[in-house]
Amino acid sequence: MDLKKTIAFLPAASLILGTAGAAPAHSGKPGKHGGHHCSTKSKKKGLCTGYYDHR
Repeated sequence: MDLKKTIAFLPAASLILGTAGAAPAHSGKPGKHGGHHCSTKSKKKGLCTGYYDHR
């Protein structure tokens, strides 16, 4: 890889790697008991079965 391609690649790679962990795990906020009810989609994927407690 030549120097010009490297210089063009570094900002893009930094942007992608820098924002990779910024996405939330899910859009819902925990309720008053510290968790939330699983969505139908999550249940079908086997991620949870009913109420998911974050505590």
